[in-house]
Amino acid sequence: MSSHVSLPKERHSKSKLFVTLSSLRSKKKEHLKCITSHPFNYRCTIIAPESLEIEQLVKTHMDCYYRATLKLSDLIDPAFIAAFIKNNTLLALSPGRIDTDDVFAIDGHGTLILSVCKDTYESLGVVGTQAIVPLERGSRFVIKIDLKAACMVPEKKYYQRIKAGFDAVLNKGIEFLVGFYDTETGRSLNFDVPGATQCLPTVEEHMVTGALVPRLSELLVAKDKAEEDWIERAQEVFEWVGLATLGLSLVAGTRADPEVCEYAVSEPYAKANLRVVSVSGMLSPMAISAVAHKLAARASAQGAAECGSFLCVWGHEDAPVSWASSEHGFLTSGEHMYVEAFAPQSDRCAIFQACGPWDTHS
Repeated sequence: MSSHVSLPKERHSKSKLFVTLSSLRSKKKEHLKCITSHPFNYRCTIIAPESLEIEQLVKTHMDCYYRATLKLSDLIDPAFIAAFIKNNTLLALSPGRIDTDDVFAIDGHGTLILSVCKDTYESLGVVGTQAIVPLERGSRFVIKIDLKAACMVPEKKYYQRIKAGFDAVLNKGIEFLVGFYDTETGRSLNFDVPGATQCLPTVEEHMVTGALVPRLSELLVAKDKAEEDWIERAQEVFEWVGLATLGLSLVAGTRADPEVCEYAVSEPYAKANLRVVSVSGMLSPMAISAVAHKLAARASAQGAAECGSFLCVWGHEDAPVSWASSEHGFLTSGEHMYVEAFAPQSDRCAIFQACGPWDTHS
């Protein structure tokens, strides 16, 4: 069972929020598909009952990443492709703003993505497509190069054209964030490149005592067409998760000055002590999948805690893609994030996907 609902119908000029209801037993595994199709993640927060040792779960699965200065010509070198692209999983993302700068990335599937301004594109001489998302001024172009393709060898004219463009136009070293992982296990591998610096994700943990946690039973009912009360409940849960990730006392029923904030946790809810753990860095989709699998298994087990567990992930706001290679841009924000809500003793979960207006995911 899976149903995908837009909350509500949005135009291109507005941010979008989608909710998918998924069965954990379904072969489609929508909750894992959402994670594995979202390559560039910089922060993950897990909200769960205090009995769950989240910090150990995080440390077990979320390994190191690297900072490395590389030229684009290094990324298409046959030796680099053989060592890091063909047999394992490599993620790389350059710094820069997606709305004004040239941004470069490798998506974990062997595709080199160049999101560049018009001047760079015209000088480079490599064929791409005009960006779908608009800019305030000028045009932007996206070039995608399959590093695993048979034509990506020095003997081929296509390779030679790319190499000549990189050497002539984009020939400076670029500091990339790099994640290099075993494709089967998702464990971090040694990125053996001169000058690469190993980094560890930062981990923060805090407790929320006496939190009022929204019950998910009403939300996890499939609807052929979303009703107003169901939409309202979905928005309430999503809002609560946002407050909980910030550690705000409002989720524990603390009343704020009504002239400042009128928020109150809506019923029905369960009262529980929560453990909130946040991890920041270059986070692998495979590592996040492993954490989601553990949360789902423990939530659905007999004797599970009365309240649900929540997995929240934020994507890099200047990444060139969000989900499944959907083109990503920046208007008033570059948000693309998701939340997965696992109900206790249930084989269903709710998946929230939020993205800014200049993102082609739908």
